[in-house]
Amino acid sequence: MLTKALVKVGNSYAVVLDRTLMDLAGISPEVPVNLQVNGETITVTSSKASITVDQAIDKVFDTHKEALRRLAK
Repeated sequence: MLTKALVKVGNSYAVVLDRTLMDLAGISPEVPVNLQVNGETITVTSSKASITVDQAIDKVFDTHKEALRRLAK
């Protein structure tokens, strides 16, 4: 377990994540993160790991385009 202190930023507080920790979690500054609160636990996940159903369907169609065309005949 890693313990971090909260840092005051204006009227809010932040947890500073070092580069090594971000790399291990697959989080980058360019990609927004998802926060989930469950009781006293806050979970931070990379939003790039999450895809919508539409994105998943598009990926399947792109990957298996020819097989799906043959099945449709």
